[in-house]
Amino acid sequence: MGTFNGEYEHKIDSKGRVFVPRRIIEEIEEPAERNHFQVVVNLEEGCLDVYTESAYREYLRVSLAKEKTARGARLLRRSLGANSRKVPLDTQGRVLLPKELRERIKLGSDAVIVGSLSYFEIWDRSRYMNDALPEADDFFNAEVANFRNPDYEPMEGES
Repeated sequence: MGTFNGEYEHKIDSKGRVFVPRRIIEEIEEPAERNHFQVVVNLEEGCLDVYTESAYREYLRVSLAKEKTARGARLLRRSLGANSRKVPLDTQGRVLLPKELRERIKLGSDAVIVGSLSYFEIWDRSRYMNDALPEADDFFNAEVANFRNPDYEPMEGES
């Protein structure tokens, strides 16, 4: 699958295309998964979540397994079906982000692509810099002590 990390600023052209960073493409272990992605509108966060095919299948499996009722599963399927698209990677390394998905998150021409480990996100630059990044940094800084490896032994004088 690969691990996606880093932040990359890119322009979205007038047709809605954006370059997928080479470092992200190189992290995809399965060559057949490098030629298309599943793009999902994340309405709660206000970004586009982008998955390889296998990561998307796992995301669907886990998401649907959490639903306790048939109605909840049906609503989730409907929402994911309406708010996702399979998009090819063109020969220049760009994906075409459908207009309706861009409009749902108010994605302008300045974007930030953010590695989120098992998937990556595409944000409107302003929204990412003003809202999402400070929120993530605040969370990380408040929780960093809880992220330590339990096998870590601090050196004398270190807390």
